[in-house]
Amino acid sequence: MYVFMKEVWLYSVVCLCMLQSCTRIESDESGEQEICFRGNVQELQQVNLSESRVGLGSGNKVQLYIVEQDEEGVKLPASEDFYQMSSDADGNVNFEDGEKHIYPNNPINIYGFCCKGMEGNPVNLLKVPVMVEGEQVTGDALLRSDFLYVKSEERYRASDNAISLSFSHQFVKLQFCFRTDTPETVDLGQITTLEVLNVVREGNFDVTTGELTLGDAIDDIQVQPANESMVIVLPQRVKGGDVLFRFVQGGKERSYSVPAAGMSLEKGKVYKCDILINQYPGAGDKDVVISTRVEDWDESEPPIHIVFEDGQNVVATLTDVASGVVVNRADLYLSSENKVHEKLNIPVINNKMEFMFPREKKGETLRLNKARFYTEAGDEFDYYFKDKELLGDNLDELSLVAPKVGDAWGDGVIFAVGEVTGYDENTSSFVTDVKGINAYRGRMVSSKMLGELAWCESGAKGEKVSVGASDKNNGKTNTIALENFIKMNGEKLENYPAFVTCRDLGDGWYFPAYNEIRCVVANKDMLNVKIEEQLGDLISLVELYGSSTEKEGEPTHYIGPDKIGKTVYPYTKISQAKVRAVRAY
Repeated sequence: MYVFMKEVWLYSVVCLCMLQSCTRIESDESGEQEICFRGNVQELQQVNLSESRVGLGSGNKVQLYIVEQDEEGVKLPASEDFYQMSSDADGNVNFEDGEKHIYPNNPINIYGFCCKGMEGNPVNLLKVPVMVEGEQVTGDALLRSDFLYVKSEERYRASDNAISLSFSHQFVKLQFCFRTDTPETVDLGQITTLEVLNVVREGNFDVTTGELTLGDAIDDIQVQPANESMVIVLPQRVKGGDVLFRFVQGGKERSYSVPAAGMSLEKGKVYKCDILINQYPGAGDKDVVISTRVEDWDESEPPIHIVFEDGQNVVATLTDVASGVVVNRADLYLSSENKVHEKLNIPVINNKMEFMFPREKKGETLRLNKARFYTEAGDEFDYYFKDKELLGDNLDELSLVAPKVGDAWGDGVIFAVGEVTGYDENTSSFVTDVKGINAYRGRMVSSKMLGELAWCESGAKGEKVSVGASDKNNGKTNTIALENFIKMNGEKLENYPAFVTCRDLGDGWYFPAYNEIRCVVANKDMLNVKIEEQLGDLISLVELYGSSTEKEGEPTHYIGPDKIGKTVYPYTKISQAKVRAVRAY
């Protein structure tokens, strides 16, 4: 028979991701190539539950199903494909039967799982019984509740190449962190009970597809009551209004109920629950604030954050909304001294919005940095605030006065307000429509010059031929034209430095078109943008600003920073020029 494995990597912080590596050895007797396995367990973090490690320890079993495939299709694993592997004290993973295995003639697919305490070959691979412990007050019980699964994404043929398998978590981890800003009145050592309520604890797992089918029984899970605790549950949907967990602190019972819309506990996710308990001297009991972040259990991927909180309901009012604009929903992006908050999907009725004010300390205020507003007509727009402090006293007002040319906006300065409809040669500025929602639309230029860059590198396919970047008013259109040219000609964007540098500034930024940078240069005083002046009649490369627009008969446009935004020739696409990025807002 045959088998594989590679270096076993098990990440803690609740990430048990195992990479296995194989070595092939020539057999003297048959000339067949043997597959040997060895695994090195990466050093793992200690967890706060007992002194155990979250990871593969001595005696842990890994169930593998190595399936020989024919050329016609994928075969699902069967009981006879089973190979059990065992980990020793040194972190090596070996076949438990002690025999040698070789690659077959046909390619192989690999399925497998690892769960502490689960040994042997399940009778039915379509319905492997799985469960989580009902009492997870020890590290060992927590590990018994974890379930790792792997399914190879490709067929493996006998070769010198190592086989890589990544085991992924199939269940959900909840982490609880209790804290207080008033330790003189709140003793976190008096947390006597912590329970996750009304969850499904059992189900059946399909090894061939990786799908879990939940059972019907609803039960509670007892968690270790401590300042920092964790529990593993099955992925499931919790109904809106149901109590997800409860705890007793200082003899008082408190609980967290799921929002009315319900809540999905997704496999492979860690739900980090921060529980702030404050009781200010002389002020009586205060509301407990619970905020929850959702991250990937495997933290190699960027985490996904959601926030829902129990706190104080406040009302804020929108004022000075542009005529014809009816806001019906809002997202607020706030920050305090130590934390960033996102309040999403806030209903807005008659320009008033009610939301939970995430105050962590008595009398704390929040800084409002940005908001996204959604209108009744289906439009949306971002609005940036400067030095806007919310008091959370139901008297907060958000003025949505339409911005004007020259205002600092986000990471730039506005040079056009409204939807662009043309360019006025006499005033060297854009003609725009500013009615209704367009009052909150326009374009801004980056506050900083990005360097002296070429339109393209020498030898790039777009150096001597047009790429279709002919738009004079919208550099975004020119960027799209270049991207299409690159795809058709098998090039890479890195051959076009000015375009790349503008794009890398962030979402939505681009290398400006001819009239965009022309407008900025001509109106530099109004915009308060540092544009270098020419020195007499001398024109130096470092005093020119490039555009993304190609011009008939000329390689591209370069703008000299005089009062009218003069076009300067001759310069090629590989000439160096100053670059500023532009973005629509």
